[in-house]
Amino acid sequence: MKNILVPLGISDRAPFTLKYALTVAAYFDSTVYVVDAYPTHVNPIGMTNVKARLDEENHLRIKKLVSEVGTQYKKIKIVKSEQDLLGTIKKLNQTIGLDLVVVAPLNNDFDDKVFLGRIAGSIIKRSDVPVLVAPLNGAFIPPKKMLMAFKTGEVKNLSTLKVLMHFQDTFQARLKLLLVKVPGFVNKNHQIDDALTMRADKMIFSVNATVYQGVLEHFQSSKPDMLVVFKRERGFFEKLWETDLIFKADFYCTVPLLVLKNID
Repeated sequence: MKNILVPLGISDRAPFTLKYALTVAAYFDSTVYVVDAYPTHVNPIGMTNVKARLDEENHLRIKKLVSEVGTQYKKIKIVKSEQDLLGTIKKLNQTIGLDLVVVAPLNNDFDDKVFLGRIAGSIIKRSDVPVLVAPLNGAFIPPKKMLMAFKTGEVKNLSTLKVLMHFQDTFQARLKLLLVKVPGFVNKNHQIDDALTMRADKMIFSVNATVYQGVLEHFQSSKPDMLVVFKRERGFFEKLWETDLIFKADFYCTVPLLVLKNID
């Protein structure tokens, strides 16, 4: 993985997220790009000076955080952008190619019922870059057991699995596949891509209403260090979002969550 992006908010969790991302990056010798999760937007005419001042304050905040947390890691770049966060991610992906975005589950959302806040939720929902959701305030521990849950094993593009392969190969992690048969399941969903089966130690099946319920059924017995799921155009995660929030009642995990974008 060459390039990792880390959006940072203003919460006290930001240092943990940056440290987590830098630890991941060190294993892959990646360049870490740090961006403000809340870019300044001042639209009225005549407010240019206000926007410039706020932009500079945000830049200094990010710079200070990087200087405090990232002193031992040299490959860090701070990104300044005139676009919103999603626009910045899209532009960077087009220009340099982003391999991964590392986010915290929550930034400024302190509702105990929420698992993924608006920043993490919008990036997963609206960008094409794989996302690693870091546990709150947790340190990165190389995964040894990975559980990949899905309702169809079709992989539209092998590049979808690139990040998964990096983690598995680098840390010699064992991969278990969980195929969840949800309502409407048809036999073609049972066709698992060879690229997945060749990497898996075991394949298990579950019959449940949702992928998440299948994960709940097998999580304790599998005890994974990392959970991997697909985000499809009309898949499990799309149905969760009417807003960009995901509530714990709908999906929740205590280990790192790697979301792969299974798109054409």
